[in-house]
Amino acid sequence: MALVIDANMKLFADRMHITSSRMVRDYGLSTVDEIIEAEAEKGNKHAVEYAREYYHSPEKLIKLFKLTDVENKYAIINKMDERTRAKLLPYLQHEDLDMGLYFFTQEKLLEMLMETETEELVRVVLEAFPFEQIIEMFREEDLAYFFMQDDLKKTDVIEQLKMLPPDVMQKFVEGVTGMPAEETNPMELINSIAELPDDKFHKFMAVIDPDVQRQLTFQLTKEEPEYLELFPNSAYVNMLSTLMKPDMVKPMVMLDKDTLIQMVSILPQDMLSIVAAQIDTKHFAKFLQDGHMDLIEDAWMI
Repeated sequence: MALVIDANMKLFADRMHITSSRMVRDYGLSTVDEIIEAEAEKGNKHAVEYAREYYHSPEKLIKLFKLTDVENKYAIINKMDERTRAKLLPYLQHEDLDMGLYFFTQEKLLEMLMETETEELVRVVLEAFPFEQIIEMFREEDLAYFFMQDDLKKTDVIEQLKMLPPDVMQKFVEGVTGMPAEETNPMELINSIAELPDDKFHKFMAVIDPDVQRQLTFQLTKEEPEYLELFPNSAYVNMLSTLMKPDMVKPMVMLDKDTLIQMVSILPQDMLSIVAAQIDTKHFAKFLQDGHMDLIEDAWMI
């Protein structure tokens, strides 16, 4: 006695454009979900359309279209228009976005870092280098720039001047007076400097011995790390340029997520799709169900 399919399955088979004989032969004991999965994998556009219309569970969508496979994610994402693809980027983790930076040349990365908020750039540099090494890497022009900044409080500088190590204090006194240190009372000298108007004080500090400036910078920024933000971006970009690209990109994970998104978003379509394909699978499935199921059809029917 030949197998037959009931009326409901007959209607389903018609919707899938599957003949009754093939339904019996290929899917006699299969569930609807199993049939949909098998037909979609074969490229049956009617199966894909059915899934688009009735599959509201992210888990079912993930299983049916094998969305755990990064290549399948990529195939769908690469069919997106620029605006839709950009909507995926906020779902990515910092590490996934940071990975996308490897697609840029080191020169382009340095160029983008020049436009980054200094606060973020400081975090990157602190992740890349030990604090003491950062202070040593400041150039003389960077130190002069730092001591010219109005936001550098004179009271803080004066306080740290009084705490200079003996050898640095000697260099400071002799450099300022041109006389042997033992002939000058350091505290009296510092107090007289403190009486200078702010503009003259900053100009004075900007031209003292660089070794003294460096020691003061160490003390000031150790006490108040926010003072690191008074240096120009060029100072930090110069430091990062001494690294090989992988060593430079890795600490860039410390950038704000919005900054990473802005950087990655200018990648060419295929590269950006590779980055976006790192999205969490469940988030991706929900995104597709939220008005983007047509993208599955476009990718599945290639």
